Formats: sequence, C-alpha cells, structure tokens
Amino acid sequence: MYRLQVILIGLLMIIASGGAMAGEKGYLGISLSVDGDGLFLNPRLKTVRIDKVITNGPAAKAGIEAGDLLLEIEGKKVVGSTARDLLPYMNREVGQTVSLAVQKSSGEVRQFEVVAGPKLE
Repeated sequence: MYRLQVILIGLLMIIASGGAMAGEKGYLGISLSVDGDGLFLNPRLKTVRIDKVITNGPAAKAGIEAGDLLLEIEGKKVVGSTARDLLPYMNREVGQTVSLAVQKSSGEVRQFEVVAGPKLE
C-alpha cells in the first residue's frame, strides 16, 4: 500500500506542480497524499488530502490549506475516479483556472477557483 501511495503522490504532484511559462503547464503549489485501491498504475482513488501548501503559491492565495480533503476537480468527484481520469481536469496553463471542491478540517465543504501560476523559485 505504501508503494502505491508514493506512486500516486508522484503522479498527482506532476499534475499539481511543475515549471511553467506561458503556454506551459501551470503550478498550483500543493503536495498531495493519496490513498487508492485496485490496479497498480491507475488505481481507484479513496482519498486525496492536501499535505502541503506552498506559501504565496496559487492554492494558498485562493485559501486552500494543508489538511484539506480534495473532493472534486472541475466538478469531477475524486473518490472513485482513477488518477488518469483526473489528469485532463488538472492540466492548466499559467493563468488558467481550476475549480476545486475541498472539505476543510471543520467539515465545511468549500469551492475554490485556483489560478495556475509559474513555479515559484
């Protein structure tokens, strides 16, 4: 299970981060912890928790915090989806917006619009 989590974390971090210039993949400034079941390279997701939010990064500016549970990406439910299912929803160029529904530690569910930015150095 641990190895599966590490691979999924890597896959979703590629989605959520990376260097970017105009026309290239944007950066959200988050690290994710993933739990899933099923096929080794593309399991069904059970939970995706935001482990780290980069200070002054796009997610932090939107109000997302470490510990938030990711529920939806662009209206697509995370639980039951595969990591590969979510790729098209997360790929954003610098300046483009991604809609995320998260559950805060208080239990409140909130919707965030995060504008992808260039990777912070």
